Amino acid sequence: MVNKSMTIVWTEADLPRPPDGAGLPMQQHPTHGAVCAALGRSVRWLDWHENGKVLGSAQVLSRNWSLVGRVALISRGPVFAPDLPEGALRDAHAALINGLRADHRGVIVTPEPVAGVDPAAGGPWLSMMTGGHVARLSLGSDACTLRAGLHQKWRNRLRRSESAGLTLAEGPLPDDPAHWLLREEAAQARARRYGRLPPAYALAWARAGETLLVSAHAGGRPVAGMLFLIHPPWASYHLGWTSAAGRAANAHNLIMWRAILALKAQGLTALELGLLDTENAPDLARFKLGTGAEGVPLGATTLDAPGSQAVAALARAAAFALSRISR
Repeated sequence: MVNKSMTIVWTEADLPRPPDGAGLPMQQHPTHGAVCAALGRSVRWLDWHENGKVLGSAQVLSRNWSLVGRVALISRGPVFAPDLPEGALRDAHAALINGLRADHRGVIVTPEPVAGVDPAAGGPWLSMMTGGHVARLSLGSDACTLRAGLHQKWRNRLRRSESAGLTLAEGPLPDDPAHWLLREEAAQARARRYGRLPPAYALAWARAGETLLVSAHAGGRPVAGMLFLIHPPWASYHLGWTSAAGRAANAHNLIMWRAILALKAQGLTALELGLLDTENAPDLARFKLGTGAEGVPLGATTLDAPGSQAVAALARAAAFALSRISR
């Protein structure tokens, strides 16, 4: 229970300690921090607790931007206890930003909503991007229930793939920068011109934490593969590739299903499949939702920096004036 008479204070921590009952997105897991530190980023951890109970945690990355100075980034955080009242959420979020501004020129935050409440909503910060949706599949049900939850077309493709004669392999990502999946996915990214984390990120994660690589082979050659990053109690899809032969055999359906079963067997409670973009990547969005995953809203991305609150106030005043004119 939050003591309303107490001032909310975020303190330095050795590692992020998520509140009881809260999930832990990849960007707020200690392994992500270790990977970013290995790649040259500054990482620190803060938490908010009362009476020995952690109510909020935040993994903060810092970097120096030219012409700006030191900027703090909190992605998919802070992570709050699931039973916090709305007022406490907003107060704690504001206290975190105010504390970081003491030694940062700017703070960029994309908070995790709690029970549908965005902790940044209604605040004085400048909105940089509205919240999107991420596909999240609960792994709490048994395998039969999970299979029944697959959309019919997705399940039909899985059946065809199961009878296509593919050989599957499971295991961690080898510590090999020239691994075929990293090489093929990099070529795919260049051809399709999409952005993603560099291969060095996946390799650093494999060194610092746990990964699951599931691949499909035909005639002794790989035709498709997917890499998952494990961050208990959740896991996240990270990257994938398929050949023409893999697409013809619906290999990604079989690989995803095998990964779901493997991650569930490890005791993980949810699998995140990435952002849903129904406008620019509708087929990929359908594939993700076809697993039975739900679209979970994310918080808006906001900025607090010198002058940003004044700009935000002007933007809100202009929006209000336009709404009055349009009535």
